[in-house]
Amino acid sequence: MKLKKIHKNERDEPWPSSKPILCIGGANLDRKIMIKGTFQLHTSNPSSTRLQSCGGVARNVAENLGRLSQRVSLLTAVGDDAEGEFIIEQSSRYMHVVPLQVKGEPSTGVYTALLNERGELIVATAEMEIYDQIRPSVIFENAPLIASSRLVLLDTNFSMNVIAATIHVCHEHRVPIVVSSVSASKMRNLPRNLHGVEWLVCKPVEAEAYLGLKLTDDQHMLDATRIFHKLGVQNVIFICGADRVLYASQDGTHGQIPMHPVQEVIDVTGADDAFIAGMIYGITQGYPMEQVCQFGISCVDLTLQTDRTVSETLSMNKLHSRFQELYGTHSQNFVFFKGVYFKKKDT
Repeated sequence: MKLKKIHKNERDEPWPSSKPILCIGGANLDRKIMIKGTFQLHTSNPSSTRLQSCGGVARNVAENLGRLSQRVSLLTAVGDDAEGEFIIEQSSRYMHVVPLQVKGEPSTGVYTALLNERGELIVATAEMEIYDQIRPSVIFENAPLIASSRLVLLDTNFSMNVIAATIHVCHEHRVPIVVSSVSASKMRNLPRNLHGVEWLVCKPVEAEAYLGLKLTDDQHMLDATRIFHKLGVQNVIFICGADRVLYASQDGTHGQIPMHPVQEVIDVTGADDAFIAGMIYGITQGYPMEQVCQFGISCVDLTLQTDRTVSETLSMNKLHSRFQELYGTHSQNFVFFKGVYFKKKDT
C-alpha cells in the first residue's frame, strides 16, 4: 500500500493570516435508497435509488462550513479510482482538499443508507476499509497543517492510533479540537486518554459502547459526561435523537435544549453533520455553550428540509436568520481564544 499526496505544492504554501478550520476523517460516496410503502424484513421491498453524492462525516462538516463562508480544509483518504476523483472534484468547490490517495485496494469508501418513506434511516452499510490503511505517521507529517489551523474537527473513521496521534498534535500545538463520533462501533476507536479534546459530540448509544454503561435517563447521561471529563474532555454534547441536545462542561455548566420540531422531514441523512458544523461555527464566532448548541440545532433545522446530505441553500445569513427565528436572540459580545471565552468590554 502506498500513499500518494496530491496537490503537495498547494498544501505546502503558507496559509494566509485568516486561519482555516481543518476537518480530518472520512470522505466517501453516499448512496440513498428510499423504500416505497412499509418496510418488511426477509422479502423484497419496492424502492427508488437516488443519485449518489459525496459523504463522510468530516467531509460533510467541511462542506457545511464552506457554505457558511468559513475557510476550511479537509485531510482524508480516497482510493486511486473514479470515486476518489469524484469526491476531490466535488468537494474542492467548498474546501481545500488534502487527499491521501491509497494505491490499489481497498477502494474509496461507500456509505449506503436505506430510508423509509418519511426519510428516516432504517439501516445503513459502510464500506470503509480504506481508513484502516492510514498510519499515525501521516498525522505527524501533516503537523504543520494542523498547527496552522484555527480549530480541528476529527471524526472516528481512522484507527485508534491515528486518532490518538491527532489529539496529541493538537494538544501540543494548542489547537482546539472537536471530536465527532461516527457510529457505536467506530466510537471504540477513541483512545482512553482524551486530554486535549475541547469538545466531544456523540449519541448516548455511542457513549454506551465506549464506556460500557447503560444510559437510560438524564442522570446517567450526566454521570457519563463526568467520566468523559475525567478522561480529559472539556465539553461533552449528547445528541439525543430528534428530541434534544444535552451538554455539560468541566466547569459544571450543563443543560439541555429541545430540538426544534420540523413539520416536514424530507431526509435525516446529514443532520448530525449539520449540527457539528453549526456548533463549530458558533465556537469560532465566540458564542457561549448554550448558543453553540443552538447554532447546531438551527443548522439541523435547515438541513432536514432538503433531500440533500448537505443543504444546497445553506448560507451564513440563512443560519443566523433561522437562529433568530428559533431563539429570538442575537450574538453576545464574546471572544473565543484557545478554549476560553472572554467577554469584550462595552464600547
